Amino acid sequence: MIEFGPAGMDEIMDAQKIDIFAVPAYLKKLGLKTFEYPLTHGTNLNLDKAKLIGESFKKEGITLSCHAPYYINFANPDPLAFDKNVGYIIASLNICRAMGADRLVFHPGSLTGQTREVAVKNTYEGIREMVKILNEQNALDGLYLCPETMGKHGQIGTVEEVAQFVSIDEHLMPTIDFGHVNAFMLGGLKTEADFDQIFATLKRVLGERGSVIHGHFSRIEYGAKGELKHINFDSPEPFGPDYRALIQSLKRNNISGRIVCESRGHQSLDAATMNSEYHNIF
Repeated sequence: MIEFGPAGMDEIMDAQKIDIFAVPAYLKKLGLKTFEYPLTHGTNLNLDKAKLIGESFKKEGITLSCHAPYYINFANPDPLAFDKNVGYIIASLNICRAMGADRLVFHPGSLTGQTREVAVKNTYEGIREMVKILNEQNALDGLYLCPETMGKHGQIGTVEEVAQFVSIDEHLMPTIDFGHVNAFMLGGLKTEADFDQIFATLKRVLGERGSVIHGHFSRIEYGAKGELKHINFDSPEPFGPDYRALIQSLKRNNISGRIVCESRGHQSLDAATMNSEYHNIF
């Protein structure tokens, strides 16, 4: 089965003056089961506060993931940059553990002047070395690192690339951001069969591990070089992908896991829409 929920706080929560400790009850009323806490701009969240946040979500039966800082880039060959990347991951994992989150999403890297072939190789080697370091410290016990598919042509993270990264170690799980995939492909996710191809790739590379995902979903406006901005389900712009085609494909391919909605400002309501559609089918 799939759990649905939002990424972070949204305009709806702000309008109702819902703070982070009231979010779990709000999500429960919407029938949502998961929440992604953003550490995207830094890891300065106090661990005691993280523990209290986690307890409030656990009380309502809401699972948690976290999103690591945006500025991680494992394609950068500089050893000092690698050390900083690992530091950001470790700091994020410490918050995950305090909060009771079991998944940490991160962006793999970007080209930064390299050819894609070289950047992908550097990213793979960087992630492999990071996982080795973390395993030596038992830092991944009970936790998953989740490299994410990306939406801009200058970023690392196609479905194939992410699947290969995840093949490094069983403590890794793919984050398939379907809006990013669609934007990278300039609108390539149109039919249920297009989504089927994503899951076929995951299962080809990862076997049965490819049937369990961490997912992100939103409609995304794109241009010639990929992603431009996230939009809502009710936005008039003619950009996908269509969540209904995804849900049919999830059912047909027997995919389980979580899907976190990243719609612009309305992610909790759009997550509820997806959740309702999903349970109307199952």
